[in-house]
Amino acid sequence: MIFSLADHIEQIKAGTKTQTRRPSDRYQVGKLYSVQPGRGKKGIPEGRIYVALKFREYKPDLSAIRKDSLAEKWMQSEAGYPISRICALEEGGYTPDEYEVLYEKMYPGWTDRYAYWFSFFTVDTLSECGVQKISNTKEREK
Repeated sequence: MIFSLADHIEQIKAGTKTQTRRPSDRYQVGKLYSVQPGRGKKGIPEGRIYVALKFREYKPDLSAIRKDSLAEKWMQSEAGYPISRICALEEGGYTPDEYEVLYEKMYPGWTDRYAYWFSFFTVDTLSECGVQKISNTKEREK
């Protein structure tokens, strides 16, 4: 999984970044993925992330939702909702507004996205659990 913002990889290793949102449904719950600093670059040697949960989010139309009925409207439809304060923090220490601006910049005009919750496991921890070294992305996704 590619994390192109430099501080995100350090946050993953520290355990302070435990979520990511992507326009793609390609990552599967229950699988390990390498942490890559860029497209075509090797994964970091320190460990892998394990995707524990994912769900789909829809872009909110905040103009159609009054603040006092936000939770009710969100529960009744798939119209979307803004990222929560806690999730924005787990995305890399952002506020909800900062994160939505960043996401819009990375993926202009998005309408839906997938949220992935993950845990970072060091190479030592993985070997203690009997997990073999994962050499590249293509092998993992087979």
